[in-house]
Amino acid sequence: MTKRRKRKRIKVSFAKWEAPPDSVRDHLPAHFFLLPEERKFPYKNWKGPNEGAINCNALRVAIARASQHGYTKVKKRAMMLYKRYCSKE
Repeated sequence: MTKRRKRKRIKVSFAKWEAPPDSVRDHLPAHFFLLPEERKFPYKNWKGPNEGAINCNALRVAIARASQHGYTKVKKRAMMLYKRYCSKE
């Protein structure tokens, strides 16, 4: 008999994306960003009732900007997160 692991439920949002301004980015947790060392590519809601939820529109923006500016690792991670949480398969 095998045990099933319980999956942690992750909140996902499809709300309109508004990136946090530079003055707020330093106060947000590092896990809100795809590139936390530089506080770039935020992908979680930073304000409102769904604060901390993955924002699918933000992931789409991150994929576009990462490929545009040559951040291949960020693009791959954003695509993986988008496929896992936002694709409607």
